[in-house]
Amino acid sequence: MIGRFRSLFASWTRILRRRLAGDGYHPEEHYMRGPGPKTRAKYSDNKSNP
Repeated sequence: MIGRFRSLFASWTRILRRRLAGDGYHPEEHYMRGPGPKTRAKYSDNKSNP
């Protein structure tokens, strides 16, 4: 229980420090998750018709 609170507190302080320091962009927070549903639908039609 204490470890969970400690990690939650650490993440809150990290976020607060970033906001106060004005350090806005962190690429690790905006990672690419792969193609979306529109891209999958677009290319699935082309693959099914050889």
